Amino acid sequence: MIYNNYSARPMLNMGDALKLACSKLTQFTGRSRRSEYWWCFLAAYIANIVCNFIPIIGSIASLLIGLAMIPLAFRRLHDTGRSGWWYGANLIGAAIGSIVIFGSIFMSFYENRLTADSSPTEIFQIMMSSTWALIAIGIGVLYSIIILVFTCQDSQPEENRYGESPKYYIEEEYNDVPPIPEAEMEKE
Repeated sequence: MIYNNYSARPMLNMGDALKLACSKLTQFTGRSRRSEYWWCFLAAYIANIVCNFIPIIGSIASLLIGLAMIPLAFRRLHDTGRSGWWYGANLIGAAIGSIVIFGSIFMSFYENRLTADSSPTEIFQIMMSSTWALIAIGIGVLYSIIILVFTCQDSQPEENRYGESPKYYIEEEYNDVPPIPEAEMEKE
């Protein structure tokens, strides 16, 4: 594919994407291609499903996998020209939302609306009756959709403030003479 004077490198396969992501496991700077991000996301998702079957060690492994995905998400957002803190704000919002939800459950115990014998259904009903919990959940879902849209967007072909494009490179077939833009061709 050619985008103006830029040509696209082929999509990474899953093995190459995982190798590349593992080589930059703690690197928050730079850019990561869409294929690198989504192949790693798929691998992490499958690993988390497998980890759910292992009681304690699986929980720790799932946490570590989630932590390893944070720098990759930052680099993916950099590739679209956005700050990685879009994802950081998502994490901070999720933490605040969790505090609000667990706070509403705690307050229900404090106000004697819930007891130690309460069923999970009763706890869920109390949690959903809290206006703040519903607002936190709504904002979290909306913000997650925004992050999903950002991570699905194509790379910026040109170099941006986070570095060169890992996907696109300048096509040198014109010998330093750029083609005439289509708008100027129509004038002649």
